[in-house]
Amino acid sequence: MLYKHSTHQIKDLDSKQGVVVAYANVYNNKDSDGDISMPGSYRKTVQEQKKKIRVFKDHDRYTVLGVPLELNAEDDRGLLTTTQFNLEKQVSRDMFTDIKLMTEHGQDADLSVGVIPMRYEDKDDVREVYEWKLKEYSFLSSWGANELATVQQIKNGKSVDEIIALITKAYDMDYSDERLKEIENILKSLDAGSDHLKPKKGEDAAKKHIDLQIEQLTQFEQLL
Repeated sequence: MLYKHSTHQIKDLDSKQGVVVAYANVYNNKDSDGDISMPGSYRKTVQEQKKKIRVFKDHDRYTVLGVPLELNAEDDRGLLTTTQFNLEKQVSRDMFTDIKLMTEHGQDADLSVGVIPMRYEDKDDVREVYEWKLKEYSFLSSWGANELATVQQIKNGKSVDEIIALITKAYDMDYSDERLKEIENILKSLDAGSDHLKPKKGEDAAKKHIDLQIEQLTQFEQLL
């Protein structure tokens, strides 16, 4: 089975119902494997396998986030999914809250499909896939490391104050008690560092400050 990752804005989100509308894969786009999903390539699998398609976190078959309410293979852009998250489960509630926070701050979502190519044609350095068998699609928890506040931004001199504001927003959202405690600890650590760990003159002092900011940021990214 192949895993095809894509990053896109959430198309729609219903906070009260726990429903997310997002593209799991797009058409006419060459991926890192050299594959191009052709329009209609999910049509057959959606028609025949819809009841068997699962929604996971990070492709972990033991971590089911919810169920697909609708799989639209006829959308012009790609495979458009409508997912009902099981908000009775802590892991699903936390992932849904991550997505909500990300959407509110203009971040993209990371989704990935687990697929098997059934009908395709090799052309030079690409493979055009005309039919996929979709086994599952996953919401990925790696977005924080890529989008929330990157290490490169810290190295470029961006203050942790902006990061603290975002984490504070996260702390006020509907996370589980366990996740809230983790966020609270990271927030306290960052908040303490932002007041008295401003870069001082001298290369060593500045480097020490940056290294500490990166270490604190990495702790938060690992929660997501």
